Order: sequence, then C-alpha cells, then structure tokens
Amino acid sequence: MSGTTVWLSCGVLRAELQELHRRGAIDGELLFLDSMLHMDPPALEARLTDLLKERPKSAACLILVYGDCSAGMLDLVRNYRVGRVPVINCVQLLVGKERYRQLMREEAFVVLPEWSHRWEHIVKDELGLNQVVAHGLIGENRKVLVYLDTGLAPVPEEHLRAFSAYTGLPWRVDVVELDAMLASLLATRAKECSELSEGRPA
Repeated sequence: MSGTTVWLSCGVLRAELQELHRRGAIDGELLFLDSMLHMDPPALEARLTDLLKERPKSAACLILVYGDCSAGMLDLVRNYRVGRVPVINCVQLLVGKERYRQLMREEAFVVLPEWSHRWEHIVKDELGLNQVVAHGLIGENRKVLVYLDTGLAPVPEEHLRAFSAYTGLPWRVDVVELDAMLASLLATRAKECSELSEGRPA
C-alpha cells in the first residue's frame, strides 16, 4: 500500500474521526461533507461525484465513510475505484452490526451527537412535521429515542428533552466506545487500499 489514505466522510462523524486521528489510531487525510446533504441524496451523490472526478485515479487510496446514503453509492465505488466501509449507515458503523440489530429490534430512533443539535431544523423545516404529525408518524414506527454518547461532547439533555416532548417518545443515553468504528475503518483500509494498489478489476 502506498500513498496517503483519504477518508471522505459525512460530517456527522467529524468529531469521532478527528478523535481517532488525534489518537493516532488512523492516519491520512480527513475530508468532510455537511451532514445535511443526507437529507437530499441526489445532491449528496452529485457532490461526491464532483469530488471523485477531481481526484486522479492514480492518487492515494480514498475510502468513503458513508452507508447506503444514496442510490448510486455502489456505482461511485466501482466507477472511481474507491473503497467504502461495509455498513448500512453511520449508526451501524459506530455501534457494530449486532448492537445495531438490537437497536432496530427495540424500534429505536437513534440520535447521533452532531445531529442532536439539528433535530428541530430537520424535523420541522426539512421534513415539515408539526408536533401532531411527528407524534403520530414517528410514534407509529419508533418506540424510544436513543442518544449515542461517544464521550466527545456533553450530553445535550435540553435538546433531547425537547425532541422527546415533540415526538412523544421517551429517551435514553447509550454510551458508545469507538472500538467498533475503528475496527471497521482499519479492516476497510487493509482490504480496499491493498486491492486498489494491486489494480482492482474495473
């Protein structure tokens, strides 16, 4: 493997990736896009495409730290010969597949640290859900709000209480270490960067 690893990630994981980088657990270059692009998958895909077009194919190994966030994510991986973490979404990356399955069995609405401060804008402005609709729609599909505390910022209790009141769901805090995320990142780099340097078939 040669060259620098470039991690191109959703900004929702900025603090966690920066912490792993600070610890020396991962190296290379960190690039982030605004997490609000997640609300507009075609715009996210277009932005990623633009960035990947600018990068020479012979450049350092690039890994997308994104889940299934747009319809063409796998096409981006194939067309631009980049790696990608093998997860459905950022929650699964943080907690690991088994814990993610457990959260889904609980019908949890998972709140990530970066997202917790934006919940009101997203729910009210982006999704257009007033409190009555939010109670009904979210309450039909989810049973509890679960905040994932990665220990890198104070738990935003005021935001969580407000979100709970708006949706009618109880809330709790689950502590999350960065071990599962780190293991997935390192495994992806070991596999993908090696394949890319050897010349993955187009």
